[in-house]
Formats: sequence, structure tokens, C-alpha cells
Amino acid sequence: MRAENKQSRPDELHSNVRPIQFLTENGFSIVRRWEADGGPAPVDGRFSFLVRNPQDLESEVTVEIAGECLQTMPLHVRGRVPLSSSFWISCAENHLAEYLWEHNAFPIDNQLIIDCMSPAEIISATLWRGE
Repeated sequence: MRAENKQSRPDELHSNVRPIQFLTENGFSIVRRWEADGGPAPVDGRFSFLVRNPQDLESEVTVEIAGECLQTMPLHVRGRVPLSSSFWISCAENHLAEYLWEHNAFPIDNQLIIDCMSPAEIISATLWRGE
């Protein structure tokens, strides 16, 4: 009998990792496009998501954090949330999920622009832990 010690290579590990799927209460699923493609997270305030509706139609939706929002946020949180922070990914994902829930449809032209933050998001940003 022979024991074999097989170590996984990083590319094998990555191929087994499936992206997280966010499900809305009304049946939409959201997947981060860069995770599905195995790429790095965006750091420019534009996030692409693969969205599937309850009828199994899929569309790529881009959520963009508007410049005004990015410029005023540091005033509220004293620069604690850089553009590379996962806070912005979470924020974009939550805004998209909220839109899908409220409208029960893909955003017009498959684009959603976030031009302001709610007070709850600003509070969340002040408490966000840096990566």
C-alpha cells in the first residue's frame, strides 16, 4: 500500500472556488462578474454583475458610484474608505439588489448609478474595517 501526498496547485484551488451568489427575495440572483471570471475586484467605482431574473434570463448590469458621491464620502468618514475598499462593492451590490426588489426588472440600459449615500451607509462606512 502506498500513500500519496498530492498538494493542490493554486490554479487548481481557484478552479474549484465558485463565486458567491446573492439572491433577492423576489427571485433575482446576482453574481460579481470579476469573481465569475477569476479576476481582481474593480477599484474604479464601476462594478459589473451578472444578474439572472426568475424567468432565467441573464444580463450583465453595471453599477457605478458617481463622482459626487465619491468626493463627499471622505468628508463624512475622514478618508477611512478608499476606492479599493470592499465597502464600495457591498454598497453597489446592495443598491442593485434594492433596485431589483423595488422594480422587479433589470435596470434601464443595464446600468445603475449611485449618486448619494443613505445615512445608514455613511454610518456603515465609518465603522467599516480596512482591508
